[in-house]
Amino acid sequence: MLLELSEILACPVCGPPQVMVAVAHESVGRRVSQGFLGCPTCDSRFPVEDGVLYLDRPGSGESREAILASGVALSPDVAMWVGAVLDVAAGRGPLLLARELDEIADAVAGLAESWEVVSLNDARAERPSGPPNLSRIVVSEGGSPPVLAGRCGAAALAGDPGPDRIRRFAAALRPMGRLAIVAPGPGVAAAMREAGLEVMAPDDRITVGSQRC
Repeated sequence: MLLELSEILACPVCGPPQVMVAVAHESVGRRVSQGFLGCPTCDSRFPVEDGVLYLDRPGSGESREAILASGVALSPDVAMWVGAVLDVAAGRGPLLLARELDEIADAVAGLAESWEVVSLNDARAERPSGPPNLSRIVVSEGGSPPVLAGRCGAAALAGDPGPDRIRRFAAALRPMGRLAIVAPGPGVAAAMREAGLEVMAPDDRITVGSQRC
């Protein structure tokens, strides 16, 4: 986990705008392999184990049924599509991937070398070490992005996430940040507009919207 992620992550108990403090027991450079994030307000601690941050809390986040309903079969080209529409060659900063896209996180990180790819998941599973610019976070039931508003340069979802998830991911974007939705459902473009995004390229393979200034 990149140490600086502690500056953009909200405490899952207190919620935004409460940030947390990182304590590293083992690290290499700016990447923490063992340690925890602690909340100075509620004293909650969230472990970092083998580089994976665990923010999961039972009973919080969105329902598992809602998250699984947004899942889609991913073609081998999806990582390339996501990298292209998010313009990863030009920007930098945190790039947030929803849990349904975790399987392409390594490929996206390989394309987005100047970004920190933050991949969410809802399962405590062993994974091989990924690219050096990839941080994985386990969140409750794969739910909402645990980041403060306006802190991410880009984000991606898939399928038909629903208006609430789209709104939450859109809120995580900084001005001009982009949100891509792979294999979007029929109401996705309208939900993106309702979330305050300017839809740039509606398509049946991938739709992208930009956060207004």
